[in-house]
Parts: sequence; structure tokens; C-alpha cells
Amino acid sequence: MRKYLRRLIKYSALFSLLIAGSLIAVCTFFIIGIRPKRVVAQYWFRALLFVLNIKLEIKGLNKEVEKTFLVANHISWLDIPVISACLPVCFLSKSEVRRWPVIGLLARFVGTLFIARASRRAITKVNQDIQESLLNRQTVCVFPEGTTTSGDRLGNFHPSIFQPAVEISVNVLPVAIRYLDAKRNTTTAPAYIGGMTLMSSLDRIIIEPIIFAEVIFLTPIDPRGSKRDHISKVSKDMIFNSLFK
Repeated sequence: MRKYLRRLIKYSALFSLLIAGSLIAVCTFFIIGIRPKRVVAQYWFRALLFVLNIKLEIKGLNKEVEKTFLVANHISWLDIPVISACLPVCFLSKSEVRRWPVIGLLARFVGTLFIARASRRAITKVNQDIQESLLNRQTVCVFPEGTTTSGDRLGNFHPSIFQPAVEISVNVLPVAIRYLDAKRNTTTAPAYIGGMTLMSSLDRIIIEPIIFAEVIFLTPIDPRGSKRDHISKVSKDMIFNSLFK
């Protein structure tokens, strides 16, 4: 019975929030600049977490975080709202998100960079876009694993995605994400894996009484004098040690 009640309340509130977000995106798409849009999105994502009863816990965030190259472990589509609620940021996302109802519109609204994962040539164009964003002093976040896990491990980090930060010597900032249940145990409820659909994943989150989203901003890595393979390994090790040791 409680699950049905949670569905009723949360889905109703979520529908209203999505309508509001769409209206804001449409009405301001050509009026305000990209940074104000990301600030607006930051508060919208905070409202989203409130509706889903996800408690955001931020550690290590300071002013030096801005205008850096963030790299995070990847568990769920929820990672994007969670990090976006922390600070205005530009994301690299799979091209399929562009076509998602409402979410695709909101992603384009904040200037999300899209990559066709099936294309080997796509990484060259994406790296150019990332480098341009970094040169414009924007904060960019990527998920070097390139796919999601259930949160109990880290996949391989792809060194090629680190190339823009290495080329222009922008600090790389590892970010560790984990989700906890009401008893503060690690939960796989937000995991978006396998053949799971967006709606089935959303429903798994909605029926939970509460989820804690812990976002840990670690120590920035200066890439000067280092190769991308080294930066990739150091980033992965730092995230791994933060989550599993």
C-alpha cells in the first residue's frame, strides 16, 4: 500500500515539475545565455531530487571545483541530476538522451554534449567540443566508464576522453557517487543497467521511501607533464579508494 501511495504522490509531483521545466526551457531557450540556463537547471534538478525524496549529501565542494574537468563513476541516469544539483555543469551524454521525451529538451537547454557511442569517429568531435567548452571556462563532466554499473564496482576508464584536459592543462577532478538506502546501506535501486528502460528505472527509485545520494569531490589532478593514460588511472584509483576502501 505504501508503494502505491508513493507512486501516486511522486508521479503527480514529477509530472508537474516536468511540465514546468519544459515551459521554462521553451520560454527562455533563446533569451538567456548558457551559464544562466545551467544555474536555472541546477535549481530545477534540486526540485527533482526533492520530489523523488533523494537527499543530496555533498562533500569536498569548493570554488576551485568550477571551470574544471570532472570525471565521475556512472551508476544511473540519476547521476546527471545529482551532479547538476551540486553546481552548474556541462555534461557529455549518449546521443539517445537527445530523443527522450522532456529530458531530451532539458538536456539541449543546458548545452549537453552528445556522443554516438557506436561511432569510433565520434570521440574526435566530442573531444573538440569538450576542449572548446573548457577554454570558455565552463565546468565539464564526463563518465569515463562509458556505461553504467550497479555501483558495486568500477568499469574501465577510457583514457581518450581525458585528452582535452591534458592538451590544454585543465585540472581533472575525480568525483565519487554512491547511493544509500534508509539504513545507510549501499542500494542498487537507482542503478540503470542491462535492458532496463528509463520508466522501469524511475519506478524503482520512486517506490523507495528515501535515497541518500552522496557526491564526493576529491583532490584535483594537475595534468601538466602527464599522459592521458596516467591521468585516467589516477582518477580511477582515487574514485575506487573513496568508494570501496
